[in-house]
Amino acid sequence: MKRFIVLFLVLTLAVSLFACNKGEETTTETETEPYTMKDVSDVPSPVKINGVEVPYAVFRYYYAAVRYRYDKDDPAYWENNDYTETIREEVIRYIRRNYAVEELAKQYNVELTPVEINKIKQQLYSERMAGYEDDNEYFKTLDEYFLTEEVNQKLEELASLEEKLFNYLTSEESGPKITAEAELIKRYLDNYVIRADHILILNDEGDDKNENETLINELYEKLLNGADFEELKEKYSEDDETNGSAVGYYMAKDDISKILSDAAFSLNEGEISEVIYAPYGYHIVKRLSKDEDYIKDNLSGTFASFYQSHIFEEMLNKLTEKQNIEYDQSFYTYTPTTIK
Repeated sequence: MKRFIVLFLVLTLAVSLFACNKGEETTTETETEPYTMKDVSDVPSPVKINGVEVPYAVFRYYYAAVRYRYDKDDPAYWENNDYTETIREEVIRYIRRNYAVEELAKQYNVELTPVEINKIKQQLYSERMAGYEDDNEYFKTLDEYFLTEEVNQKLEELASLEEKLFNYLTSEESGPKITAEAELIKRYLDNYVIRADHILILNDEGDDKNENETLINELYEKLLNGADFEELKEKYSEDDETNGSAVGYYMAKDDISKILSDAAFSLNEGEISEVIYAPYGYHIVKRLSKDEDYIKDNLSGTFASFYQSHIFEEMLNKLTEKQNIEYDQSFYTYTPTTIK
């Protein structure tokens, strides 16, 4: 399945396949016409955050990535579905979070060094040389993922900056600003975290959605008639994270998708939800009781990281709430069928 991820590509000028020495004529047995990438450098910014224009190339990448979660590259999907407003909200949420990471890093004087930036470039360059036959394949892949070299480099640097910032805030060097005291973690788990699991049927590329919908409804009826949730999950669920494990998910409100979070928090322990219809597939959620022995055994490991990540996200959320957002009129013209 095609996945929108930050590709390991490099921010350097590609050496022309047709370069030749001055004054010499070069002939080849076969010549391939150079691939020309889509140029979006002159497209106006659709949104500003704190007065800073968000490049259209960045907006376009996130829009295409979010859109893919819905349609899996099937344009016909939009004939009967309209998630335009939802997609816009998700795109802006991702972009705002990026700006919050940069702002928080500035507050704590965390930045990538020239050596770290160069290391990223070299890693991307190595991946490019190993992964692509020629410049044409490389540039076609960029276009396929709605990326430019500049945006891809920026996303890689941002990911490294976020990791460095989180490591600093949780380290002794910072105080630490985000602690991992057992008492705080336990209080957080008691008051804000629940445990749940789900059966997931994905609408993958090539799937018959009607068959998937029929299957999830059949599973729901079986559960209502007393079938074992864990057995059905292991046999049918397509969530690789929870298959083979009875632990499920420990989650705070909105830590995972809003659809799952809202469903899980609305249930009492032991209850299952009705079938939940999402753009990418179907869920049946079950609220589970917390396993206190599991929590005790993992308090200083898994749950310490869980707690610290939550506090980190809260710090970012506070910054995003203070952001001043200005939308250009063009922002409202982009839809899943018009974004290019």
